[in-house]
Amino acid sequence: MTYYNIFVIIIAQISLIIYGGLMKITGLYDEKTILSELGNRIQQYRISMNITQAELAQKCGLSLKTIARTEAGHDTKLSNIIKILNVIGLSDNLDILIPEPQPDYKALFEEKPIRKRARPDKNKSDTEWIWDDDKVINN
Repeated sequence: MTYYNIFVIIIAQISLIIYGGLMKITGLYDEKTILSELGNRIQQYRISMNITQAELAQKCGLSLKTIARTEAGHDTKLSNIIKILNVIGLSDNLDILIPEPQPDYKALFEEKPIRKRARPDKNKSDTEWIWDDDKVINN
């Protein structure tokens, strides 16, 4: 990341604070509100970089309509968001989105292999559910 990109990001964040556009995204908001906020943030970064939607679309390899819809808060593919974040210099923040899982230190000391998939617990219930088990079967 160049000094110019860092400068642009800092200016964008300051402008968001000054203009009151800062919203902390939490699980308290519905998907539509979060998409709208993400679109607003992308738009602010684009404007602070002094590029048009058409220029951003060209640099991302996306259509102008996709950029406009994303900034308007419409649903979009994750790959489109990643392309936009790459161009505006925020792709390094993707690691924060879904951090790597922390190792299970207890499991490291045990002689068990590392789990690669989840399975239902066999000892969870003593009785197995069967279709039509409410019918009485006479033997």
